[in-house]
Amino acid sequence: MVRKMWGRFVGRFSHPPILDRDEQINQNSFFQLIELAMILLIGIMLVANVSALGITPARTTIDFEPGFQREVGFSVLNSEGKDMSIVVYVQGELNASIGVSENTFQMSASEESRQLSYNVNLPAKLSPGLHIGEVVVMQLPGKSGTSEAFIGAALAVVTQLYVQVPYPGKYAEATLNIINANQGDEVVFVIPVLSRGEFDLVSVKANVDIYNKMGEKVDSFNTNEISVDSGARREIVYKWEADVPVGAYRALATLIYDGEVVQLEGGFNVGSEVLDLQGIDVRDFSLGDIAKLEMLVENKWSEPIRGAYTQTEVYNKDGEVSADFKSPEYIIPALSKEVMISYWDTSGVKAGTYDTRVYLKYGDVSIPNDLKLKVEQNKIGIIGLGYVISADSEGGGNTLVVVLVIGIVTLVLINLLWFFFLRKRLRR
Repeated sequence: MVRKMWGRFVGRFSHPPILDRDEQINQNSFFQLIELAMILLIGIMLVANVSALGITPARTTIDFEPGFQREVGFSVLNSEGKDMSIVVYVQGELNASIGVSENTFQMSASEESRQLSYNVNLPAKLSPGLHIGEVVVMQLPGKSGTSEAFIGAALAVVTQLYVQVPYPGKYAEATLNIINANQGDEVVFVIPVLSRGEFDLVSVKANVDIYNKMGEKVDSFNTNEISVDSGARREIVYKWEADVPVGAYRALATLIYDGEVVQLEGGFNVGSEVLDLQGIDVRDFSLGDIAKLEMLVENKWSEPIRGAYTQTEVYNKDGEVSADFKSPEYIIPALSKEVMISYWDTSGVKAGTYDTRVYLKYGDVSIPNDLKLKVEQNKIGIIGLGYVISADSEGGGNTLVVVLVIGIVTLVLINLLWFFFLRKRLRR
């Protein structure tokens, strides 16, 4: 139903008029706000329904013993103070071993909780490993005030019973957890080991191989050795120095315990998706006109960053935002630099030095850069970056840029000619 409503809403705007860039941005922002509002409204409705019924504890774990018997208590919570009709039943592979104290009952609006229990009667034998049973508490939908028809949806909560049956001999369960780090820092490898067998694990260690995105092995190491008692849990911790390029990596670990092995795998990142503002260039500027700001931004990540843009806030002497402007969105290739262009209308702006904050944004990431713009009649100087790039009327520093532009244009023309040449050959 929600999809249909949203489809009708979007359909009315499926053929919008041609708008200029600012109008398109405003319209896109409007639709994004509407979509976000609908998602939040649906989420609130769902939470309101689900939160009416609760249960605690969510899980009870016991170790298997032949013929084991136990009464397990749990509480049903009426968190919204409603009159409810409740049904209780059992499901899962242990349903024959679980008996509930009550199958149906009524909860009044004045009852905050109801104490219940179930009896566990385990068989003489179960296969090794984890066995799960579930006690389901379901709130039945209410009746309509004018008929016997039910309205609404049935809501249910579950408390689980976990029965752990030890494996014969020695048996280990393990996972590989990896904590990311910046380049040159230490990546932390944590391997929790659970001894699920009848006997203790005397010698447990791991060999770990590290691979880059190209599948090339970049390093290998062995961890320390530990012992784990039967039924116990211990961790192997190893700190690996990330003396490798920034990027995504994969770890293949072989856990070795008393002659047996377990294969584990996990991914991690060295460094983070970081954009770095390296300089700002303003050319052919005259106070009162529209200034073109060319911002040189470096992608230090080993993958392209999409949807990146700049947002610049210029503050007056009272600390208020006097100008706020953005660049278009860019795709910045991996480990490369891109010039991101934005425009500032300086009509009404007086010569002087202005506190400025430039945000580099992509996805949910926003990286602030504080600097100062020194505005003069015919140039804008940038103060506060690693180095200052300014544009004055003489234009003596343009030689390198001209050479780069000529080189780029030449490469584009060569690629176009090569494309047409190949197309003619294919037609023949």
